[in-house]
Amino acid sequence: MTDAPSLLARGPRILFHPTDPHQPESDIEKRLAFLVGLVAFGLPVILAAGAIFGGSCFRDSISHFYYAQFLGPIFVGLLYFIGGFLIAYTGEMFIEDRLSTVAGVGAFIVASVPTLGTGCEGQDKFLSRVFVEVTNGDPITVTEASDQEFFNLFSTASNWHLFAAGILFIYLALYCLFVLKRVVPERHERNGVMIESKRQRNQLYSICGLIILACVALLFFKGKIGGPGFLIWWDSLNLTFFVEAIALWAFGIAWFAKSRVFQKLNDS
Repeated sequence: MTDAPSLLARGPRILFHPTDPHQPESDIEKRLAFLVGLVAFGLPVILAAGAIFGGSCFRDSISHFYYAQFLGPIFVGLLYFIGGFLIAYTGEMFIEDRLSTVAGVGAFIVASVPTLGTGCEGQDKFLSRVFVEVTNGDPITVTEASDQEFFNLFSTASNWHLFAAGILFIYLALYCLFVLKRVVPERHERNGVMIESKRQRNQLYSICGLIILACVALLFFKGKIGGPGFLIWWDSLNLTFFVEAIALWAFGIAWFAKSRVFQKLNDS
């Protein structure tokens, strides 16, 4: 029977095989991978710290921070950075390039088309950005638009947001489980045996990918786990935010390993 560490270390040898297996990643590619990992790891930390120490509402999810006055532009900007990188990232073969482009577009949609609701249902008063109808005059007046809610960009915005977020998170998981784990004999084997550093990296990539998939599954099925009372309890603890944060941290750690930050996991 194959033990768990060996199973986690396995990677595809044909699927996602690079066009030029002898060409190692450049220093600039490693640096960009580090920046992507840093943004993914830092986004939840920045939002949480801003909400706690800035006296803002701690929103139910990372996406709800779109509506935060100061933190909203940070949320959008960092997601745009990730999306722009994924679109520009060509990878080492055609399919990798196209899939990263789709994920990048998904990141843009997540950042541009906000989720539904305030994300602050537990608070009576809070500052927020909203969609309103503005009437110029002295004074300027604002009212809720006749065909639009304060926290809803358009009627199907929430569906677009959830669909794009699903694409993005699933891509992040599959990238860890397949692309990062690919075994290129010219780079990763000595005398037909996988080198130890690659074996350990693959184990880390597997754990990160499985954590992301588990987080996606939990968010998808949370409404089916319990009734309305369960969801009220869930939102009262901001658990969607923390589950999304765990998924982003797993992705960030995987890309730190890809950028060769962890010396122990680097090839000699």
